[in-house]
Amino acid sequence: MLEISFAPLSHQEFRLFADLIYKVAGISLRDSKIALVSNRLRKRLKAIGLDSYKSYYEYISGNTKKAQDEMPFFIDAITTNETYFFRHETDFEFLKSVVIPEVMARQTGSYKSLKVWSAASSTGEEPYSLAITIAESLVNYPNCNVQLLGTDINMEVLRACERATYGPYAVSRMTQAAINKYFEKLKPEDPDDEERYVVKPEYKKFIKFKRHNLKDIMLGVKFDCIFCRNVLIYFDNESKTHVIENLYNTLNDGGYLILGHAESLMRIKSNFKYVRPSIYKK
Repeated sequence: MLEISFAPLSHQEFRLFADLIYKVAGISLRDSKIALVSNRLRKRLKAIGLDSYKSYYEYISGNTKKAQDEMPFFIDAITTNETYFFRHETDFEFLKSVVIPEVMARQTGSYKSLKVWSAASSTGEEPYSLAITIAESLVNYPNCNVQLLGTDINMEVLRACERATYGPYAVSRMTQAAINKYFEKLKPEDPDDEERYVVKPEYKKFIKFKRHNLKDIMLGVKFDCIFCRNVLIYFDNESKTHVIENLYNTLNDGGYLILGHAESLMRIKSNFKYVRPSIYKK
């Protein structure tokens, strides 16, 4: 089969795609991302048989059924990223040592509840790290009703969340004892394949995954803690302000927002109270 060659993605074409992703998802792409966008969109061009970035933009930006069908693939191509279990472990320690004890202390009686949202769950490493942390923290609260929600705008990574199967890189920061406790090791079909690990059912049981755009408010539930890490860096200030307002309104009083370690609300107008770097309280 002949390999299709493409003219390079021009700066003008890149800006068209950047404006489109900003319109549909609020994500702001800097010019430094042109190579990433070019490489990722090239796969979509090949998948649907187009021969130029211009033709792909015309294909996806129209008010047609095929454009609507392609849009999730376009979003997936732009937003796919890589992470690992217990990234920035201090955040999970804060959940364990501060958030959960406060939530439990606020509730009287034997029946307790805990609601946590992983708002940019990527391929699932964060929400499953949360599940493990919560399960270990609530051994003294057997009647606690836990609701753990993982969302992302990217359907491809949500499918990975549902599979809950990971390679060596994802678990590389964990001890072998922890890997054995929380995962089942899969036997490779081919001796040359890398090892794969699947999260054990007892840590999967109270997580639900669904697609959600952070530009939209989450309806019907309020959370005690929201992890929204390493996603605000993709928004400009206007979009950040809108997203932060949505997150604030989705927290219970006294609830916590945990951002990525390189993120802050310094230039964002919000009602959050600063707790410590990257952690805020309603």
